[in-house]
Amino acid sequence: MAKSKMGGMKLSQFSGIKASETETTEPPQESTPETVSVKETTPASKEKPVSINIKISREQHEWLNDTARTVRDNNTEPVPPGDRVYPQHLIGVAVELLQKSDIDWSQVKNTDDLRQQLKL
Repeated sequence: MAKSKMGGMKLSQFSGIKASETETTEPPQESTPETVSVKETTPASKEKPVSINIKISREQHEWLNDTARTVRDNNTEPVPPGDRVYPQHLIGVAVELLQKSDIDWSQVKNTDDLRQQLKL
C-alpha cells in the first residue's frame, strides 16, 4: 500500500478552516442563529475598526438588513459608499445606545436581566 501524499493531514488544514472555527462548545439553541461579521465603525471615532462575529436569529438578521435598506432608500441624492448605512452600522449605534443607557451593569447577570432593565 502506497503512503498518502497528504501525510496524515486533515482536510480542514487544506481548506483554510481553523480547528477553533469548526469546533464549538456552545450549547445548541432553539432557533438557528446566523453568524454575522461586524466591523464596528463610528464616524466620530478615529480608532481602527475591529471585526467581531455574533450570532443572531434569522428574524433579527432580516430586520437589520431590511432596516439598513430602508435607511439607504431614504436618501434622495447619491451617498458616498463610506457614508451608506449597513447592518454593522446599526449594531454600532446599538452599542452606543447601551453605553449611554441608564443600566446598573453590576446588577446584570444575563440577557433577561438586561431586557428587564431596558423594559423590553
